[in-house]
Amino acid sequence: MKTTLRAGLKHEFRYQVPENKTVPHLYPEAEAFRAMPPVFATGFMVGLIEWACIDAIQPHLDAGEQSVGTDLRLTHTAATPPGLTVTVKV
Repeated sequence: MKTTLRAGLKHEFRYQVPENKTVPHLYPEAEAFRAMPPVFATGFMVGLIEWACIDAIQPHLDAGEQSVGTDLRLTHTAATPPGLTVTVKV
């Protein structure tokens, strides 16, 4: 790990929500999910946050190094339909 990886690192990541990342697509075999409105699924949002974190620290890792998530604390303020952009701040 490079010495540039320090506490307080901030990163912003933007993602346009496609139809296949909405709640009905999360677990298509679950009738309860299929009945939900087509808005960005919290389950996919967790993966997006993980992606943003990976993107944020990648420049600070040495070749062959990786990271895994161990704690997640998040908030979101509104449902997001397909076509709109989500901004992740980590």
